[in-house]
Amino acid sequence: MVIVGAALFMSASTDDAFETSKQLEVFTAVLKQVQTSYVEDVGAERAVGSAIKGMLKELDPYTVYYPEDQIEDVRLLQTGEYGGVGCVIQKIEKDIYISELNQIGPAKKAGIQVGDILKKVDDTKIEDFSISEVSSLLKGTPDSEVSVVVERAGTEQSFVFNRANIKTKAVPFYGMRSDGIGYLYLDGFTASAASEVRDALLELKKENPKGIIFDLRGNGGGLLMAAVKIVSYFSDTKDTIVSTRGRSGKIQDVYYKTGKTLFPDLPLAVLVDNRSASASEIVAGAIQDLDRGVVLGEKSFGKGLVQQIRQLPFGAQMKVTVAKYYTPSGRCIQKVNYDRDENGKRTEKAAQQQFSTNNGRPVVDGDGVHPDSTLTDEYYPEFVAAMGAKGLDLQFAATLLDEMETEEPKSFTLNDSQWEKFKDFLKANDFTFESLGERRLKKLGEATSELDYLENEDIEALLEIVKVRKGLVLQDQDMEIKEYLEDFLVQKHFGIEGTLARGLQNDIQINTAASILLDADTMNELLGVK
Repeated sequence: MVIVGAALFMSASTDDAFETSKQLEVFTAVLKQVQTSYVEDVGAERAVGSAIKGMLKELDPYTVYYPEDQIEDVRLLQTGEYGGVGCVIQKIEKDIYISELNQIGPAKKAGIQVGDILKKVDDTKIEDFSISEVSSLLKGTPDSEVSVVVERAGTEQSFVFNRANIKTKAVPFYGMRSDGIGYLYLDGFTASAASEVRDALLELKKENPKGIIFDLRGNGGGLLMAAVKIVSYFSDTKDTIVSTRGRSGKIQDVYYKTGKTLFPDLPLAVLVDNRSASASEIVAGAIQDLDRGVVLGEKSFGKGLVQQIRQLPFGAQMKVTVAKYYTPSGRCIQKVNYDRDENGKRTEKAAQQQFSTNNGRPVVDGDGVHPDSTLTDEYYPEFVAAMGAKGLDLQFAATLLDEMETEEPKSFTLNDSQWEKFKDFLKANDFTFESLGERRLKKLGEATSELDYLENEDIEALLEIVKVRKGLVLQDQDMEIKEYLEDFLVQKHFGIEGTLARGLQNDIQINTAASILLDADTMNELLGVK
């Protein structure tokens, strides 16, 4: 089926009507043989679905087919809304856990809790199901009934309730810092994103901020026009904000400022990380190229492709890549090359080119948006990553969330009793982990027979030292582990709003961004102002 899909792709790309018709006839014949002659029954939906997936796999990861039963996923992409139960799920080993709950969603109202293990959705047992498969089962038309069986503390419990229209906020949090810097976090570029950003900025404007931090960390993108409008709130430029080019590099559209500028010259910092993609990179790239503000954080993801939603027969839809976008300086930040030659072979990625911002600062294409200043995130011990991989942080959170009902997210700290409870929890679960240092030492130990002046006993002695030090991690790195647990518990109990409110004053990157905004000399240096 994959080969058939690839053949269809190649013939369509040459725009040869006869060849397309020929390949479709061949495909129909193959489908008929599979359905009538194959040793096992293969339904038409399964067979054609596999062919479609095979064809699209030859393109890029962003061209996606959505059958009718996955249309809620498309609605979520476009509007930030979907029909479902209001939860985030996480797979730990073979189990699917409830990781987060919408504070006003039907799952939470029905009594489902963070840390519950999903066992059954309606009549379907979900053992060995993937995250996406379980997510599809939970989503559905608002007001439709769903039954869920979960395991909690070793006992199964059943819940029956109706799905609802779940709406996620594009701007879940904004606020003023004590130093006079305004802060705004954008979660996604949905249909309401521009209006939500505008409303938040107007509220911040009433406080006469000394600068604005626009946080796009973790923002995977969305609608292009939302990005254009948002850039317009910060810049009154008459230059191009973004342009798109389709097949053969032909310019499709050029987008200029739209809407009233709210902060034409207030010091601005845009925070990005390696998950900031697509529309996030349009905003960051435009702000950087126009020298309107500084981009801080980590290099962004590097997605310079534009998708559109197309309607298909029988309620299906398709998200298809139609163009590449270019920032004001003329660069495309697309990191991975998906272009293919006439034989279907992926072509080599072109060498990076250098472009210039309005102030003459050098920027490059083909590798995401590089920050004007790199900001590192908080460091957590290996212990934390190992614990998270086993889902023990989530399971511990489930035992403690009831104690947080009267807590404030900004000021929550683990008390001594809760810290002891955490240590007892780890002991009860026999938690152990192998550190990176141990793995490397063991590898070196395997090679000692080929090395001079080094014996396996030497490695064993070092491993013993690591073992002793690792056993003291809860004592030696208690502050870092407590800080992680406090942030994690706030996230699970209060959701993204509580997490962002907590980070407003103690997030390292936000604090650094604020200090940069308040230092005119540093801002001028980063922006190339002479």
